[in-house]
Amino acid sequence: MNNFIKVTDSSYPSLLKQIYKPPEKMYFNGDVGILGGNLIAFVGTRDFTPYGKYCVERIISELSLCDFVIVSGLARGIDTFAHKAALKNGLKTVAVLGTGINNVYPRENEGLAEEIVSSGGCILSEYEGDGPGRKFTFPMRNRIIAGLCVATVVVEAPESSGALITAKRANEENRDVFAIPGDIDRAESAGCNKLIQGSAACPVMSGMDIIRALKMQPELIKTENDAFDADSGLGDLNLGEQNLKVLNTISKTRPIFIDDLVERSGVSLVEANKTLSMLEINGLVQSSDNGFYLRCF
Repeated sequence: MNNFIKVTDSSYPSLLKQIYKPPEKMYFNGDVGILGGNLIAFVGTRDFTPYGKYCVERIISELSLCDFVIVSGLARGIDTFAHKAALKNGLKTVAVLGTGINNVYPRENEGLAEEIVSSGGCILSEYEGDGPGRKFTFPMRNRIIAGLCVATVVVEAPESSGALITAKRANEENRDVFAIPGDIDRAESAGCNKLIQGSAACPVMSGMDIIRALKMQPELIKTENDAFDADSGLGDLNLGEQNLKVLNTISKTRPIFIDDLVERSGVSLVEANKTLSMLEINGLVQSSDNGFYLRCF
């Protein structure tokens, strides 16, 4: 017997309830309580490129500064990377299926589905049991992904991608839509570029762009033992060791390039970008368009 919530239940997600013809029932495995959080969807093509994979991993790592819940469709490619990046960065994630709740598709993601649930996430479907996916069930699934979320991020999408259906539904429901721009001759980015060109999506190049657009404010990561010295200008403010390493590599008078910062601090590029986003949002560093950083104090 499958667990389910009905549209009349208080636990039914309020944003999903607002869409045109919300599902009467949603079957689930895992914690449906997280559906009331700050949900943001990541969608894109199954035929991803290394660029798309990199963008998903970097942006979700930066979004982990805030308490987002990452939503996607558990498909191959961008969806899979979104769920995995969420788990890697300690974020909850929701997978919305176009098949029955007990029929994880593709089969290769059955282990990922179990990890999502065991990590406090949730698997959702409007279809009961072991029902197979059909031609219409995946576009129907996409309306749920868009409806659950405050925003949708389109990472890589050719012009015929199902991810564009999700973006269209998000626009129709007056939700924010973001798209990652790509090369003008890259087929996998054609859909994203056209969304941006037609003003159907806002271009984003970092997690910080999304955080600012949604007017969220991450807090400084504090510990009790790692403090700046008295000359830092920040008094008693405490930061974690990794943030301190990055910040102490940045000068107030001489800009440092991101590659040099990574080399001198010993922090990985992904973690450095995450830390820099947090520091910049809190006004501790400033960046230039060409990848250089300056300390603000």
